[in-house]
Amino acid sequence: MPCAAPPPVQEIPPGTEPAEEPEYVSEAVAVLEGASENGFTAAGAPITLRLSCPTLDQTTESVVVYDNGLPLPFSSLALTADTITVTGGLGAGRHELALSALDVHGYAIEADFVLWVGNHMVPVLVLDANGAPVEGASVVAKLSDDPDVSATLVTDAAGRGAFPNLPNRSYNVIANAAGNRFATQPTSVFDGTVVLRLLGIGAPSAVDNNDFSQGTAGWETGTAPVSVIPHVEGSPSGFTAATQPNGARTEEASAQATAAITGSAPAGLSAEAADFDLALDTAGEGQQSISRTFDVEAGVKSVTVRYRFITSEVPGGWFGSEFNDFYNVAVRSSQASGAVSNGNSMNGLGLAAFDGGGATGWSESELPVDPQGDTVRVDLAVANVADGLFGSRVVVDVVEEKKLTISQVQLRDIDNQALQFLSASDHAYFGGQTRVHGTITVQGPKDESLTELVLEVVEGGTTVRGTLAAAVRPALVTAFGDDEENKITTNQLLFEVPAGLLDAVDQAANGQLTLRVRATSSSGETAEKDAGTATKLVRFTGANRYGGRDGAVGGDDWALPTVRAFIDGAGQTWGDFSNMNGGPFAPHASHRVGTSADGWFTGYNNRDATTAATIIDQLNAHGTDIRSVYVTFAAGSAFAQAIANVTLADGRAATAVIRNIGGHTTHFHWEVNP
Repeated sequence: MPCAAPPPVQEIPPGTEPAEEPEYVSEAVAVLEGASENGFTAAGAPITLRLSCPTLDQTTESVVVYDNGLPLPFSSLALTADTITVTGGLGAGRHELALSALDVHGYAIEADFVLWVGNHMVPVLVLDANGAPVEGASVVAKLSDDPDVSATLVTDAAGRGAFPNLPNRSYNVIANAAGNRFATQPTSVFDGTVVLRLLGIGAPSAVDNNDFSQGTAGWETGTAPVSVIPHVEGSPSGFTAATQPNGARTEEASAQATAAITGSAPAGLSAEAADFDLALDTAGEGQQSISRTFDVEAGVKSVTVRYRFITSEVPGGWFGSEFNDFYNVAVRSSQASGAVSNGNSMNGLGLAAFDGGGATGWSESELPVDPQGDTVRVDLAVANVADGLFGSRVVVDVVEEKKLTISQVQLRDIDNQALQFLSASDHAYFGGQTRVHGTITVQGPKDESLTELVLEVVEGGTTVRGTLAAAVRPALVTAFGDDEENKITTNQLLFEVPAGLLDAVDQAANGQLTLRVRATSSSGETAEKDAGTATKLVRFTGANRYGGRDGAVGGDDWALPTVRAFIDGAGQTWGDFSNMNGGPFAPHASHRVGTSADGWFTGYNNRDATTAATIIDQLNAHGTDIRSVYVTFAAGSAFAQAIANVTLADGRAATAVIRNIGGHTTHFHWEVNP
């Protein structure tokens, strides 16, 4: 059954000035069929976008599919009332696929997907500690560029399996099997069979050395290049940013860059070094690994590993290349039978995660343990990928047994929906505070209190801290009591982040902000919890605006950094972008993800041939940076006639870009390709 027809458009009399109008988009929602953004797609295989309503307008002017910003030929598409199929599929590599279409009611259908497409097969062999094949092992291949993209398999009776459709990139392959056995190994599509040797938790060491005060005693280091160094909380010493990206990849350049990340600590630190770190370095191509197993006393709620990743590939100028070095930090428990594995790569972390010398900020891996006592194993790995040049290291500050833990945190935007975007510029809305809603549970000993709870927003070497909202402080900053937990269980305003401080993050580049929550108890113990990532939005501050600024929803100024830069140089007069932290923004049906912009120019409201000529000139000037333009116009009108049979400078039909969408009689709408 077709979805219900939308209500009639309530057009505002055009007049001569811009105004806000109710905006409608199609009820049809596009989803991938036979492909996934979290997996791998076969090169050349047809890719189908299926609509939730069988209402697609199947004419040439209606449907445009973009691949990495360029429109695919209409002849490469097969259409039905509820499907759009790219019949010849896509070539190997990363593809940003975007749909811009209309339904039969004239309403817009917009959708975006990122697909990794490949044609390589990578075989896997899983063995136990004695070299025998392991049947039924669970194996995952995580894409180093984006660990959220992966493939999984279960080994057969010979301990074998294979991953199909992998693009020519690097991967972290992880195996798990009964008995909490674990193995990890880096690979590329040209390395042949990936052999993983599973290891159990093993016998605990009697040496109490989770702080490295006794060097590497109690750690199983084998022949790995490991050292104990004085702790440096901020940027490590000896780091300088590369002045010539992608310089010579030579032994000499590698030696200089690697020496910078393994050099001595700043003068004066060693004399006071009661605080030591453990550093595990690469040594040629491939993976290096070490481990430690120890007993945990009763009363401990979790074990955490605080670590950072450092790679000379970044100052060497090789970010984004195939030389995508990576690390992995895994923690397993015996009695609780739990496991956590946190790994990533240079490209997967993103350039903004690093300082100029190739160091990330500090992160924590946390594993809940049996409060009656447990045995825990920590495995560390670091790998030099694609060659043996430009070394990397993983540095561990401390392995801690925690009686204070943040057992649950879920952050949401001001609409109480999942927090996908964060407004990260200076502003005056809500008293100059960027608001974050959510729920949280903190556990601690009943005879202690929670004294502080903060939200940290991290980008590279920049950390911005937000504080608890006043309304939730009494429930959280108090004694833990007999149930040993303080919590907020209903979504509400949780944290406020000073907008003036958020201005310190990179305002020019698109990117992800890392979010984490840090707690402190009355005994001085601290706990940290990863709260995910959010796409960064920045504020448009140009004076060429119309309408009010929608302060009740955190303003209407928010866009992706590259979209803001594009708008800054595009002239025009501007109205709404997105609201604080993105998401629903009445009266708009779009404007949710930082790519939408409402604009106006003198004479637009006439929506005549002159208006059409101005919009065509804009499109010819900016090309595919503008995906769609929404205008309300009547069939057969002077505007409609003026855009008919016009081919834009980039080869697109004007009618495939300029969309007749209700609610745009007094302003136009741009969807910008970021």
